[in-house]
Amino acid sequence: MNAPASGATTAQLKNRASPPERSRDRIMAAASELVKERGIAGTTIARVCQRSGLPVSSVYWHFEDKDHLFAEVIRTSFATWLVSVPRWDVEPETTVAEGLRRVLGQSTRTFADLPAFLRIGMQVLLDTSEDQVKTREAYLDVRQQVHRMITAWMTQIVPGELGPDTAEDLASLVVAMSDGMIVGSQIYPNWGPEEYVDLLAGAIAGIAHPSA
Repeated sequence: MNAPASGATTAQLKNRASPPERSRDRIMAAASELVKERGIAGTTIARVCQRSGLPVSSVYWHFEDKDHLFAEVIRTSFATWLVSVPRWDVEPETTVAEGLRRVLGQSTRTFADLPAFLRIGMQVLLDTSEDQVKTREAYLDVRQQVHRMITAWMTQIVPGELGPDTAEDLASLVVAMSDGMIVGSQIYPNWGPEEYVDLLAGAIAGIAHPSA
């Protein structure tokens, strides 16, 4: 067996041969792992390189800086999470309460493990420094996407006489309650979202159908 050319190790040659997409994924996976262990501040480009086994030049080939890297991790993690939870679809004969229990029941169970987009986003949400502008914008963008999906769902399922403003307000309530459940999932060791989902579903059903 011939030795690697120019004194390069087998691992180095393997890294050079990695397809661009695979290298990018490895970098983002390393960043996701590190932020879970060390937080945003403790996740440096040097550590990402060490964890991914890729050189600094590879990181900067794909990402402008650490801020851009984390912004892309948020977008990718959110897209992956989105296909794993129920869609905000209006099914025949579905009531407001039933629909909320179906979608939120499964979605909130993912909060305890904190998908990367939530773990990173919650860390930078209140950070007004210039260091994480792209990351914060990416998180606010995915939150807005969720808000739009819930608003569209509410618009279809609540009585028409309540109007679009009420549908949007109810969507905001769902998002705000979900924020609280994310925090609760990290505070209480035996946290279970079911009773909170039931409370939220009942409250919104009462607003949507006050005479029911």
